[in-house]
Amino acid sequence: MKKTKKLKNFDKKEQRKVKKERGITLIALVITIIVLLILAAVSIATLTGENGILTKANKAREETETASEEEQRELAMIEANMNDEETEFQGVKIPAGFAPTKIEGESTIDEGLVMVDSEGNSYVWIEVPKTEEVYKTATTNIAEFEESDYTKIYNDLKLYTEQYSKGKLGQGREWKDTWHDKCGIETEIKYNELKNKMLKSVYENGGFWIGQYEVGYEQGVDKNYRSYEAKDEEYFKEHPIKEIPVCKEGAYPYNWVTCSQAQELASKMITSENYTSSLMFGIQWDLVMKYIETKKVKTIEQLNSNSSSWGNYKNVTFTITKGKYSEDNGKNFQDVKREYTKPAITEQEKNGVLLTTGATERNSALNIYDIAGNVYEWTLEKTTDETKKTCSMRGDYYNGGTGCSASYREFRRHYKQQ
Repeated sequence: MKKTKKLKNFDKKEQRKVKKERGITLIALVITIIVLLILAAVSIATLTGENGILTKANKAREETETASEEEQRELAMIEANMNDEETEFQGVKIPAGFAPTKIEGESTIDEGLVMVDSEGNSYVWIEVPKTEEVYKTATTNIAEFEESDYTKIYNDLKLYTEQYSKGKLGQGREWKDTWHDKCGIETEIKYNELKNKMLKSVYENGGFWIGQYEVGYEQGVDKNYRSYEAKDEEYFKEHPIKEIPVCKEGAYPYNWVTCSQAQELASKMITSENYTSSLMFGIQWDLVMKYIETKKVKTIEQLNSNSSSWGNYKNVTFTITKGKYSEDNGKNFQDVKREYTKPAITEQEKNGVLLTTGATERNSALNIYDIAGNVYEWTLEKTTDETKKTCSMRGDYYNGGTGCSASYREFRRHYKQQ
């Protein structure tokens, strides 16, 4: 019995010891977990914080990719300088003096095929398929072209772009590509020659090239001749635009230029005897809309009703991380440091925010930037107003993406762009 009792006493002692050890183990476990959590938090911060390893690695990767793209673009510029005759890439004719960038995301028609010249000006190919769906009546052999064939091509393209041929949905502005004395082309004969040359080229080549960015000027150019308060054409006659315009990322878009000045600037972009450059005709703008639609990058509604999701409008807010911005319509530009949130300005009396070209991928479609908003853009079509507002503008920024979608057609006096 004593023996048994001793065993019982022994069991109680052992139990107390076990409980004590268990208690110590639990405390140790809690402390261990807390330490691990602290270490985990430190590790996460080390990996993902502002100066974290992963953050730095991602930044290094992005910089490497950017450097690679810049290198490819520079190689394309060198190639363009060496190309003294027409070449072909992805089934598209590349004019002499140009070369495709071959950068990922810029090397196919479905993505937005981009080419550059030796100065770095860049252009995007607008595909117009050579199919019966597009050309229902224009089937004449190119070598046998007659005057009536130009009309057939134009009418077929109007039908093909019917969704956009009258401006924004419900506008009913079926304006024509017809000469008027404020368009920047001296005579009706020259206007029709340029228009017919464009139509024949589109029909023969299956598309045309447009500037990847809004045309502008580079930093350092003296722009004191521009008056933001000028109200008549005489001022612009006395203060002509002298510099060669550029079509590059980071340029300052032209603002407050006349329609005729805009055409003069556009014609300076390419001076080859084999190729011409100009403002777009109205039908070309509509073809850009159709191209973006067919590649399913933007919906018909985003093009024809509400472009707020991808345009720079006065009543739209979004963030940019590069380039420059002006909160007074171009008088003063400021650098974007880290990021800048563009405000939505709805009061009519306040200025809009103007961005340098290519400031954000948000405002692009198929590598074409700022075709919705930022600044108005002149076209060579004539409005139905027979008085002073004969000039047509597209890409309106002022009234918002709902009021002025990318396809919107605007009346405007010839002297004003924004």
